[in-house]
Amino acid sequence: MPAELPSTLRPEPKLAAVPVQPTATTRETLPAAPPARTWSFLDRTTGNLREVTCLQGCTADHKQDRETPIHPEDVWCATSSTDVYLPVSEGANRVEEFRVLGVFIRQEPFSRHLHERVPHAQVEIVDDHWMESLDPDGLATVILTLEAQLARFRDVHAQLVELREQGRVQL
Repeated sequence: MPAELPSTLRPEPKLAAVPVQPTATTRETLPAAPPARTWSFLDRTTGNLREVTCLQGCTADHKQDRETPIHPEDVWCATSSTDVYLPVSEGANRVEEFRVLGVFIRQEPFSRHLHERVPHAQVEIVDDHWMESLDPDGLATVILTLEAQLARFRDVHAQLVELREQGRVQL
């Protein structure tokens, strides 16, 4: 392609933020998960016994689900999440610790919404504010967005360190 073409006629470079599916060479090796559990519950709507096989890696107890008749839509499985807390200001003199950036996988085998019947990610941005039902591409988009913001945090940190060093005074 000739270099003298106006920029409006040149093809745009491929966007770095477009999520791509991991390949065998980019995918991290995860430890083997324990086998999925199978259990039964009494369907409150029909009175029939129904069988469920948990999502592999499910950490939900399901004890009450097995012991009490329930609606099938109330059955869900989830992997564990690690809680991280950060202090957040809520006014001039009030700081409170909030849970931030939690993530886990969830599956609702009898959901009325078909996309919830397959494993999907739930991301907690901050204390009970969620991005729900993310497919792999949706979660990849969130990861890329947060990585870009984290790069900005690092730039601001470096700038802050430099400015503090330049303006350091003895108290």
